[in-house]
Amino acid sequence: MDVFKLLFLGLLLFYANAAPSAVRLFVLSMDHIPTGPSSGKHDSPIWPAWWLAGDDHWNSEFDMFEGYEPDDRAFITLHNWDPELHGNCTIPENITQYYNGSGSTSKRMSQFSPRGTSLGPFNQAGGGVYAMQWDHENFIREWTFVKPNVPADLLDGNPNPNPDTWGMPNAYFPFGKNCNPETINNMYLIFDIAFCGSTATDECKNIVRMQPEAFNETYFLINYMKVFCRPNEQCLTGIYGSG
Repeated sequence: MDVFKLLFLGLLLFYANAAPSAVRLFVLSMDHIPTGPSSGKHDSPIWPAWWLAGDDHWNSEFDMFEGYEPDDRAFITLHNWDPELHGNCTIPENITQYYNGSGSTSKRMSQFSPRGTSLGPFNQAGGGVYAMQWDHENFIREWTFVKPNVPADLLDGNPNPNPDTWGMPNAYFPFGKNCNPETINNMYLIFDIAFCGSTATDECKNIVRMQPEAFNETYFLINYMKVFCRPNEQCLTGIYGSG
């Protein structure tokens, strides 16, 4: 199994183009998620993420994983920056029929993985898998599995893993007449570790500047990332690096 470690100080590590009509499934297997010191939610000195962003002036965004110290859940978010273009994307009242997480909505729909499936607890368990199913016309669903509870078809190199056998997802985002599926379209696939974030305080900035030893655990340890395409279609083109 190929294992590689991502450790960097820039915003953007790499990105790749993903075509929505051809993508079926994104799977990320990790043994370690970046962790670091905490100075409060949304003011964390580290902000790791695995996400999709559109090329239309970044109007489209879907976050498959965001981590904020000290929260032990993953933030999974569909951003709706332009309601006139994308519609009124909201979490439906009967959402619990489709997923077992929790969430909120404003100009975005944020849902969360279960407790203990992100950051320190994820690492202490030995890692796990994040899997996102993208049915472009109908929905996005996402599952988070911590070892030893990873489905067999995500461990054995199966060329056709089946989300319908994984139980209820941790996040569910429906498309339809009120939420245009073009909200997520022709996306860049990105890993990054940002520092402090847009609402950073002086306390957060000082931790980053003055305490480099606090970031010894700030790295991704990735077993694999796979993008499963629909049969006979190419869904991922071009991989680019940046620091």
